[in-house]
Amino acid sequence: MIASPEWKKNEIPPEGVAIKDNIHRNTWAEYLATFTKRNESRPTWLQVFGKPGSQSGDHALPLIGISLEENGADAPGVHIMFGGRDEIETRHVITNVEWVLPQIGADGRDVAIEFVDKKGQVCLLIFKQ
Repeated sequence: MIASPEWKKNEIPPEGVAIKDNIHRNTWAEYLATFTKRNESRPTWLQVFGKPGSQSGDHALPLIGISLEENGADAPGVHIMFGGRDEIETRHVITNVEWVLPQIGADGRDVAIEFVDKKGQVCLLIFKQ
């Protein structure tokens, strides 16, 4: 189930937000590349939900890109990069990703994307309006 600031786990999402099914693993690289092109420079809000609770990155930095690391002990991994047009100011890395779940608004635009790792930790990248 998708976690979000607008609704809690195991609840129905708000009207106008559609939850897509998990993106199939063999299409992650292509999906994340097109997702990045659609959403580059959009202001973001990053939330991480884990066993101790949630942590919120309230930086509102624009998205530079999301890349997939397919090799290594912690693969598959997702790297989310934030910052100005030509400079990465910060990066968030999610290792051992098992699920990629996008959320689409009623207008067809991406609202958020959720990544879930093998330990059940959820990373939710939300686009600010």
